[in-house]
Parts: sequence; structure tokens; C-alpha cells
Amino acid sequence: MNRKTARPTAPKDPIMATKTDYTDFAKRAFVPTTRFNEVLVSNIERVARFQYELAGDLMQFSLDQLNATVKAKDLPTLLSKQREIATKFAEKATTRQQALAEMATESQAGFARWIEDATSLASGKAA
Repeated sequence: MNRKTARPTAPKDPIMATKTDYTDFAKRAFVPTTRFNEVLVSNIERVARFQYELAGDLMQFSLDQLNATVKAKDLPTLLSKQREIATKFAEKATTRQQALAEMATESQAGFARWIEDATSLASGKAA
């Protein structure tokens, strides 16, 4: 007996549609994670640059102190020069502290925006 069973051929469109839907879903699912990584890396970069600048300030302070010690002719001159260097460094340190506080505020705002975006994305897709 010759049996030929005709298999119904499934159209390729549903398969492609399923793959496309899955790809779109995966992209949408990872949007919050990608955004979080962007915010995190941006903040790490800013902190690293800040620390680099701070290290430069400390090195310059040390070199200025060393030069003042070597070039001083007498004790009153040395003390006045060290006071001047310390005052300059304190002003720089105050500026750096303000910049750090501003950076922390901006970082916190960035994470807050990320939380709001992720929450709205999750609640918008769930609704």
C-alpha cells in the first residue's frame, strides 16, 4: 500500500513573527539594565577622574611644601610660605568638596531617574 500522507506545511511567517517578538521582548526587557549600566559607568568614570584630580592636587601640595622647605633662608620665611601654601590648598580642597557634593547630588538624581524610568516601563508594559 502506498501511503502518502500530506504534511501541512507551516507558513514561515509565524515562525519569523515569533522570533521577532522574542527579539523585541528581549530588547525591551534589557533596556532598564542597559540604562542602569550607562548610569553606573558614567558615575564611576566621574569619580575616577575626580580622584585623579585630587591626587594631582595632593602631589602639587607636597611638591610646593618640599620646594618651600628647600628654598627657605630662615624659619619665619619658611613658616609664612608654608602658611600660604596651606591656605591655597585649603581653598582648593573646599572647591573639591563642593564639587564632590554636586557630583553626589547629580549621581543620586541619575539613579532616581533610572528608577522612575524602569518603574514606568515595567508598570506600562504590565498594564
